Amino acid sequence: MQLSLNDILSLLSVIAVLMVIILLYHLIFVSVSFRRIADRMDDLSKEIEGLVLKPIGAVEYLIDWFASAVEGMRAGKEVEEKKTHHKK
Repeated sequence: MQLSLNDILSLLSVIAVLMVIILLYHLIFVSVSFRRIADRMDDLSKEIEGLVLKPIGAVEYLIDWFASAVEGMRAGKEVEEKKTHHKK
């Protein structure tokens, strides 16, 4: 049995279509895997952000507390100075 040129081209076309279908099938799984990886990276970046921002938030709170304490002391001294000036 001899294969004609049309038979060979038909066979190659069928094989090419099958390979494209298999390629698309694999691309679907790869894209789903990439999405899962992206979700994991997003979760990881949120956890790292939380780890970094907690100490920064604590330092910011301490600085605000210290600044308000210093302002309170300064306001107390100014009130005392005004009282001493009124007595003269």
